[in-house]
Amino acid sequence: MKRGFLIIVSITIALISCSCGSTGSKIVKPEKVEVIDFDIRTAEQMIEKGDRIIADITVKDTVSRQEFDQFLSNITQAYDGYEKESWKYMFFYDSEFEDEKIETLHLNKDMFYPTLYHKGVEVVSAKITNTYYKDESPDTSILAIREEYSGKDKKLDGWYREYRYQKDEKGEWIFSGFDGQINFLGDGFKSDYLELK
Repeated sequence: MKRGFLIIVSITIALISCSCGSTGSKIVKPEKVEVIDFDIRTAEQMIEKGDRIIADITVKDTVSRQEFDQFLSNITQAYDGYEKESWKYMFFYDSEFEDEKIETLHLNKDMFYPTLYHKGVEVVSAKITNTYYKDESPDTSILAIREEYSGKDKKLDGWYREYRYQKDEKGEWIFSGFDGQINFLGDGFKSDYLELK
């Protein structure tokens, strides 16, 4: 009985090992990858609009429902319709904006969102990574614009945020997501944690 059980266990382990080794999808390796510098000033201009909208809203204590709606429209437009980031939940209290009877909405003052308009925050690099494939896989072009904090505040030491863009069918750069840390909560952070430039 013991021997039969061991054989069944051995067969089961062998089957699991085989199934894990083959996923059925092949990994396509690129023929060539090139990384080229992108103009820093142009990169700053690309992210200034979104950063300006955020820097302007976070200095306020309250906004009207109309200003709230305008903020959401402006920020979504600034990031090319990107909606994975829930801006309203980041900057406002859901208990207020979800209640349509409330006309005056309070900003979340216990959250800090670094922008280019804060002292010590700068664009430090902008690079395009072009990836080329031999087979039917489409070539890709990704632009990464990196913001970093260069000041002396230990809580912000090592902070960065990267904006990622991809080219659309017209060859224009379209915002596609963030990398790094977007904002800070708790630990003494407030919306005015850093001075504006």
